[in-house]
Amino acid sequence: MYSSPLHYHENPHISLLLQGGHSEKRINAEFERLPGDIFFCHGGEAHQFITKTFPSKNLNLEIDYQFLHQYGIDENNVCDAVKENLNTKFLILKMYKESVTQDDFSETSIQVLMLSLIKDSIKFNNKSKPKWALLLVEILNDRWNDHLTLNELSNLTAVHPVTISKYFTKYFTCTFGEYMRRLKINRSISLIKNSGLSLTEISLECGFTDQSHFIRTFKEITGWLPGKFRQL
Repeated sequence: MYSSPLHYHENPHISLLLQGGHSEKRINAEFERLPGDIFFCHGGEAHQFITKTFPSKNLNLEIDYQFLHQYGIDENNVCDAVKENLNTKFLILKMYKESVTQDDFSETSIQVLMLSLIKDSIKFNNKSKPKWALLLVEILNDRWNDHLTLNELSNLTAVHPVTISKYFTKYFTCTFGEYMRRLKINRSISLIKNSGLSLTEISLECGFTDQSHFIRTFKEITGWLPGKFRQL
């Protein structure tokens, strides 16, 4: 077990835990962080890590205040994006991919990805979300590996199928199929980094029809091939 000193970062940052596990202590709270968890820390916010599982590895993305001011973004907008946006984890991985690529387009691409993350979250959070949409989020996250029909979703939310069809993209910022595939890829991330399962076993565990479908979807959503991601 290793305890880091109490410290803070001058800039706000987003962290994605890839491997290992630790407790994070802040002034008024304590969190258990597991592989695949993503979290935000404000600039100047003191925290301490107690690493319990080794090896431990995470991706840290620090955000310069000048960038936030330039585009009229508040730290809380970033914080909300991390909490509310399913795409946050995938966009962070795409940003890291760009930082590794390091060509003439990487810096601009990273900025575009960050603005997409934050602006989409602001747009989504400013909408008046009906109770059925919030309930649907819970249902889909709980039953991410079930084959749910539109009629079943209608019965579970007590909302007409046409209403769900008409407004799904508005409240989820993607199609139903895209959302469900993102949930499956989200489940696969910690398995790739922290289990001895083969990619074939992981693809089946996460509800894909075959390994090829899983690899294509993982690459499309995260920017990485699963095998390369496992090596990070």
